[in-house]
Amino acid sequence: MRRSRSAADAAKTSVFARIAAVLAAATVLVFAPGIAQAAFNTSTGSALPVGTASMASTATVSASCTGSNLAITVTSWGLADPRFLGQITITSGGSTVFTGTSNQAAGGSYTPKITPHTGTWNWSVINVYSIPNSNNAWTGPGVTGSFTCT
Repeated sequence: MRRSRSAADAAKTSVFARIAAVLAAATVLVFAPGIAQAAFNTSTGSALPVGTASMASTATVSASCTGSNLAITVTSWGLADPRFLGQITITSGGSTVFTGTSNQAAGGSYTPKITPHTGTWNWSVINVYSIPNSNNAWTGPGVTGSFTCT
């Protein structure tokens, strides 16, 4: 005697059909893994691509020693980005006697109170980028030189 299937029995999926569906899905993911990773292939750019930024200074420093006045001028910092600062340091005998900063676009002109101002002075200029929301900064390789006031 043959038994007829009810609507409830006909709606049930057989065990073999379920196994076949799982195997088919696994096969697709094994042979086409890009489908599962497609959502992670997007990238965005940053405002300051660090990999291409050069922080090396190309500053030019000149000094004018007239009478008792000493004037130091820094030009050609090397970076025109306002987020960077140029920092000049004047030393004599291993001691720092003056430090000044300026934004890159404006350059800088300084009249340090160095007494006596005669002698040979060493200078160094570096570019500095202060990391936002931090007390840290990146610095680039510096430029050094000296000048003599008589």
